Amino acid sequence: MNSDLGDLGVLRERLTRLPGDIIDCLGFFSQIPVRHFERPADSPTELGLAAAAWPLAGLLIALPPAGVLLLVSLAGIPAVIAVTLSVMLLIGLTGALHEDGLADVADGFGGGGNKAKKLAIMRDSRLGTYGVLALVISVIVRIFGLAAIIAVSLPAAIAAILAVAVASRSLALAHWHALDPARQDGLAVRAGRPDRLAMLIGLGIGALALVLLVPFAGGSVFFAVALASLGVVALTRLVHQQIGGHSGDTIGASQQIAEAMLLAGLAVQWHATA
Repeated sequence: MNSDLGDLGVLRERLTRLPGDIIDCLGFFSQIPVRHFERPADSPTELGLAAAAWPLAGLLIALPPAGVLLLVSLAGIPAVIAVTLSVMLLIGLTGALHEDGLADVADGFGGGGNKAKKLAIMRDSRLGTYGVLALVISVIVRIFGLAAIIAVSLPAAIAAILAVAVASRSLALAHWHALDPARQDGLAVRAGRPDRLAMLIGLGIGALALVLLVPFAGGSVFFAVALASLGVVALTRLVHQQIGGHSGDTIGASQQIAEAMLLAGLAVQWHATA
């Protein structure tokens, strides 16, 4: 009984700190200029604990792109152009942080012969062929997936860009929690690994976002979730085999894979049943 009360107390404390954690996540995972309203500016962010709010930060990041998609579409701009502008803004607001992770993982895993070499390539700021191809495929899937949705329903496309921004980060949070850091130094080590409660809160937020998407997209949501979950699980297993743990790059790559697979799943299944 006391243990249950203690667990509830920890959960209550985590939920209470969510507003401040959202600010921390916005400051770390986006280019939006924010400053934590409680924690002193020179105090380090406990990103591992704050990570539970990452999906909610994703929602705020996606609001301007969703607004652009709505306004440009209502202005009569062709769907592909409207979606491209929206995705461009989404990338710009994150500073291409997650795209950079995807490219680095593709280059490292594609060009490295052993763990040390893969990690060295991933830390190299130069972009290689594998990275370029991964970025091109990711952007194409996201643009055409969202364009396919908006061709059926503009409200569904608006809801999708918001829900996917949340759910993709929830799945990336699961990847982050599942593995120890691959390096003994670096950003992933300093940030800390989200504990089980942070992961569960993040997954709960992502699940809620997808439930709210069901009235717009119907049963295609479940197909999209299955597809994205398989993609993140497959990446997590590959990362464990290749480098033995997560890094900032693999976290970004998992978010990109989840986002692309969610949009692709929504588009393919919804068009099949529409």
